Amino acid sequence: MSGHSMFAIPVGQQASLWLSYAVVLMLLPVCAVIAGVVVGVSNRGQSPEDGSLVRQFLLFLAIFAAATWGISRLPSVQSRINPEVKLQEQLHENIAYQAIDKYSPSDLVTVQAALGKEVAGGASVADAFVRIRPVFAALTRERLGFADQATAVMWTHVMRDVLQQMKAFDPQNCVRTLHLVPGTPHPLSGPVLSEESSAAFLKAVADVYASASEGMRHDTVRKDPHVELQALQMEYRRVMDQMQGEFGEDAVRTKDPAWREAHPALYCDMVLRKTQLVLQREPAMAGSLLRAYWRGDTN
Repeated sequence: MSGHSMFAIPVGQQASLWLSYAVVLMLLPVCAVIAGVVVGVSNRGQSPEDGSLVRQFLLFLAIFAAATWGISRLPSVQSRINPEVKLQEQLHENIAYQAIDKYSPSDLVTVQAALGKEVAGGASVADAFVRIRPVFAALTRERLGFADQATAVMWTHVMRDVLQQMKAFDPQNCVRTLHLVPGTPHPLSGPVLSEESSAAFLKAVADVYASASEGMRHDTVRKDPHVELQALQMEYRRVMDQMQGEFGEDAVRTKDPAWREAHPALYCDMVLRKTQLVLQREPAMAGSLLRAYWRGDTN
C-alpha cells in the first residue's frame, strides 16, 4: 500500500474481521483450558456421564470463545491489533482534519496526499500534521470568502499571533509565511509555534471550515450585516492613508517581492499594524475587509 493510499481509504472492515478471527483462533486453546477447568470444578465430587461432560465443555468453550470475540471487537483492542484503526484514530484526533473530513471531501484528498507523502518519508503522524500546516493554511484562506465576518476576525487574531512568533524567530519567516519563495521550506512546516499557538491554529482551521460550510449552504440565511462594496473600498483607502501616514512610501511597496525580501522585519511590522488597524473598525467592516485581505485581494 502506498503512503498516499493508506490515508485515502476507510478502515478495512474485512481486515478487521479477519484479525478478530485470528485472535479467537490463537486464544482458542486457552479458552479450552479454562472451559475444562470450569467443568472440572463444577462437577467436583460428582460422576456425570461422558456425554454430559462433553456438552458442558462445549458450552463453556463457546461462551469463552464468544467473550474473546466480543473483546477483540472493542475499539480499544482494535486500535492495538489493527494498524488501520490506530491510524484513523490518530488522524481524527486532529481537529482540523476532523473538520475537513466533515465539510470538504475534496480538500480531504489534498490533505491525505500531503500526509501520505510525509509519512512515506518516515515522519510520524504527529510530525506529518506539523509539516502540512502550510496546506491547512492555504486551504483555509480559500474558504475564508465563505466564512462569516466574526470567523474572519478570529482567523486574523490567530494569524497575527503566528506572524509575531515567526518574526521573533526570524523576520524572514514572517515574510515567507505569507509569500513563500519557491524552493524554500515553508516556515509553518517547522516546529516554530508554541503548543498553545499550534492548537489555536488547528482550531481556527476547523472553525473556518465550519463557518464556510454554513455560508455555502443554500438553505442558510446569512446573519452578517451587509457591507456595500463602495463602503468597503472607501474604508480600505482610509486604512492605507493611515499606513502611509505611519510608514510613508513603504506602505505601497509591500507587493514588491524584492522589497519584502530586503526589509522582512519592516514588512512584518506593517502587516501586523495593517491588520491591527482593520481590527479597530466596527466588526462587520473589519470582518469584510479581513476576508478580502487574507484571500490576497487587498494585500
